[in-house]
Amino acid sequence: MAASPQPAVDALTAITPYRIHVSQKYLDLTRQKLELVRLPREARLTYGASPISTTVSKTQLEPLIDHWLESDYDWRFQETQLNDHLPQFRTRVCGARLHFVHKTSNSPAAIPLLFIHGWPDSFITVSAVIDSLCDPYAAYEDEQSQAPSFHVVAPTIPGFGFSEPVKEEGNNLWSTAEAFDALMKRLGYMHYMVYGSDWGFKIARAIALQHPESCMAVHTTNPEMPWPSPELNMFPGSGMLSPMQRIPVTPQLIASQVPADQQQTMAFALCDSPSGLLAYLMDMIKPPASTSAPTSSVPTPSPHLSPYAQHSPAISSSSQSRDPWSPTNLINWTMLHWLPGPEISLRWVANSTSMDPVLWTAHSQVPLGITHYSVPGSQRRSHNPVIWAEAYHRVAMIRRRIGGVRFAAWERPDDVVADIRELAGLVYGAGIGDGGMVVAGM
Repeated sequence: MAASPQPAVDALTAITPYRIHVSQKYLDLTRQKLELVRLPREARLTYGASPISTTVSKTQLEPLIDHWLESDYDWRFQETQLNDHLPQFRTRVCGARLHFVHKTSNSPAAIPLLFIHGWPDSFITVSAVIDSLCDPYAAYEDEQSQAPSFHVVAPTIPGFGFSEPVKEEGNNLWSTAEAFDALMKRLGYMHYMVYGSDWGFKIARAIALQHPESCMAVHTTNPEMPWPSPELNMFPGSGMLSPMQRIPVTPQLIASQVPADQQQTMAFALCDSPSGLLAYLMDMIKPPASTSAPTSSVPTPSPHLSPYAQHSPAISSSSQSRDPWSPTNLINWTMLHWLPGPEISLRWVANSTSMDPVLWTAHSQVPLGITHYSVPGSQRRSHNPVIWAEAYHRVAMIRRRIGGVRFAAWERPDDVVADIRELAGLVYGAGIGDGGMVVAGM
C-alpha cells in the first residue's frame, strides 16, 4: 500500500536516517580502471631545488593499488564499518540534501559541537574522535569527572562525499557556513561550539563572523592566516602591538592548493583515474614513510590549565594503536572523493579561494582556541600563527604541541579531544569574560 503523502513542508525539512550503499556497478567499474592502470616510469633525477623524492613515487603507489585490488581491501566491509560506527542522516538545507553524522551524548549538560571537515579529508575524520567527545567516561573510572561531553554534528560539505552539491557558482565556504548553521538550528542547537582545521577552520570563521550569536567558540589546529593589515595591527585580546606596526604590510593570502585556472583540467584527469586520484591525495597528505601510529602528546596538566582540562579523561588505548595512514585508510580517503567524483570539491576549493580575502577583513569576538604543532629544530619556520590570530579573533586558549601534524583530529585524536574539552571548560565553565587567555604546552 502506498504511503500517505506528507505536507510539502515536511519533505523540505525532514531529517531521514542514511546508510552508505554504493552501487555494485560503480565498484566493478573502479576495479576495471585499477586493473587497466598504466603507471609512469619512475623518475631518477632531481630537477632544480625540488627533489623527486619529495613527491609520490611509483614504489609508494604500486603496493597501494595492489592492496586496493586484492582481497585485503573490501569496500563493502568499510561501508558497513562506517554505517555501524557513525549515525548518519540527510536533510535538505539551502536547496540540497546535506549528509551529516549526528551522535548525541547521554549527559544532560552536553554541549553541541559542529565538527567541520576540510579538504582533502572528509566526514570520516570525525570517526577518530566522536566516541570520546560524546562519552568522556568510556575510558575513565572517575564518574565525578568534570570533563565536558558533546552532542557531535559532522556535516559533509555540499558536493563532497554523500552531500548533494548546490549551484556551483554559489558553492563556496560562505554558503557552506550558512548551510551548516541552518543545520544546527534545525537540529535544535541554537548555540554551539565549532571545530575545524584547514578549510574547516575557514568555514568555522565564516560562521563566527556571520552568526556570532550562535557560535560560542571555535577550536582549530595550526590555523593558516594572511598577514594582518595595518588596520588590524593592534591585537585586541592581549593588548600587544603588531611587530609589523612600522612596516607597510599588504595582506597576503595563503597559496591555494588548487589553482583556480586549473581546477577543471585537474577534474578531467582525476575523475577518470582512481589511481591518479590516490596519487594526488597522497601528495596532499604526505603520509610519513613509517606507518607506525604516533604516541600521545597530551602534556602533563599544569596549574595554568582550566579545571576541565586537568580532569579530561584519557582516550582509550585503542586510539593510540591505530595507524592513521594505513593502506586501507589511504584508500578510504580516496574512495570518499572517487565515489561522488572529485570535480565538485575541486571547484569548491577554487570558488572559496577566490572569496577568501573577505574572510580576513574583520575581527571576531567569538573565543578561539588554538592547538599549534611544531617540530623543534626544523629548518622550516613559519610565521607565528598565534600572534597573527589575535588580529582576527579573540584568542582564549593556546596549546603548543610537538609534531608535524596537519590532520590533527585524524592523526592525534587524543590531543584534539583534550583541547576541545579545555576550550569548552573555559567558555562554558570558568569563563573568559575577563579577556584572559590560557597559554600552555610544549
